[in-house]
Amino acid sequence: RVMAAGRAKGLSPKALVIINPGNPVGNTLSWDDLVELVKFCQAESLVLLADEVYQENIYTEKPFHSLKKVVRSLGADFDDFELVSFHSTSKGMIGECGRRGGY
Repeated sequence: RVMAAGRAKGLSPKALVIINPGNPVGNTLSWDDLVELVKFCQAESLVLLADEVYQENIYTEKPFHSLKKVVRSLGADFDDFELVSFHSTSKGMIGECGRRGGY
């Protein structure tokens, strides 16, 4: 609905940003929700930008699922899926602050 409304206004969305786990409380999206987001992005020809820098900072019983793992689990139909995943050395790997760097 939102995509159609934006396109009707002449907008041309190119990407969707997902922040998982969420900051600051570390909530995580379920596997099923992530699958639906990937399928939505593919159907709408959107690049998925996955901010996963807080994957070591989870404060819930729900596990963290990497979007790369979700995409790979969907099989050959998603081999050309465009995913950009962000991680950082300064968020949970080496300490909360101080060192800066991402990959």
